[in-house]
Amino acid sequence: MNAGVILAAGDSTRMGFPKQLAEVKDKPLLEIIIEKVNSNFESSTVVLGSENEIIEEKINFHNSNILINENWEEGIVSSIRTSLFFYQEQKQVENLIFFLGDQPEVKDEVISALQSNEIDNSKIVIPQYRYKLGFPILIPRQFWPKLELLTQDDPGEFEISPYKDFDLIDYFVSSEIKIEKINFNFLGPTDYDEEKDF
Repeated sequence: MNAGVILAAGDSTRMGFPKQLAEVKDKPLLEIIIEKVNSNFESSTVVLGSENEIIEEKINFHNSNILINENWEEGIVSSIRTSLFFYQEQKQVENLIFFLGDQPEVKDEVISALQSNEIDNSKIVIPQYRYKLGFPILIPRQFWPKLELLTQDDPGEFEISPYKDFDLIDYFVSSEIKIEKINFNFLGPTDYDEEKDF
């Protein structure tokens, strides 16, 4: 069984309000990707962090679990760990497919390809949009322990996390972990830009 995880814990200092609540086609940005993931997965989870109480009040999470990442300032790797800990005891879940909370235009074709029975569970699976790798990313259970180890041992109150700018794709591409690329001949999901109207 596959589960979908939406990483949406970061702050939006340049916007002045939570980016997750920015409206795209008259709906909050985060709600659009939640609806997409809910329609494709039996189990789904949203990881929140910054201003989570405000976001929880304004978003319809449908059937998704809500996880709060208390260490969201550490960066995306802390949200990944939060979801991994949640799914560790759910043995029926073999793979997690990670989505970004600010990419509303993920095509069903991509999700279907990632969930295909032909996927080899001994590899990380990353979509390639023309010549660029991007989300969502499928991570089989056997690789979860490697990500759980990416953490600060003893972070000081004002110490900047070495994983603040962690890039999940770069991590897998530069490691010895086997990855499989699924090629698509269209552009990848567009990141939300406050100056662009989807």
